[in-house]
Amino acid sequence: MPDGTVTPLRPHPAAAAYTDTAALNDIHALLTATEPGQSALKDIALILGRTGRPMAKARDIAVSTIETALGWPVACVDAGDTNVYVRQDPAGEGLLIEVCTETDAEASSLTVTLDGALLRPKGPDDSQPA
Repeated sequence: MPDGTVTPLRPHPAAAAYTDTAALNDIHALLTATEPGQSALKDIALILGRTGRPMAKARDIAVSTIETALGWPVACVDAGDTNVYVRQDPAGEGLLIEVCTETDAEASSLTVTLDGALLRPKGPDDSQPA
């Protein structure tokens, strides 16, 4: 009888990934076992890296309201180098949403969506207006 090729009907499952739960357990153990120091941040970054979710700098986001010269309310969102203003459009009944960035790097990393539809993707090759 000739040797044949065996084709498995079900492929072997891949090794289980390092889960978020396992990462949280490891971070909890790291922070509660000893006095956390500077080395703890590096260890936490390594733990998060194993999950496929590297650490990203968190932004402080502040929300406030002001009034226009006509007394209309304006909602202001300050997120570092990006500011968003929401107000009534002075030319009509709709809303005017203005997104202002302070640096080119901030503008290139900005993504804008409306009802889940992508209006402006992030990226340096994006040539459409915000």
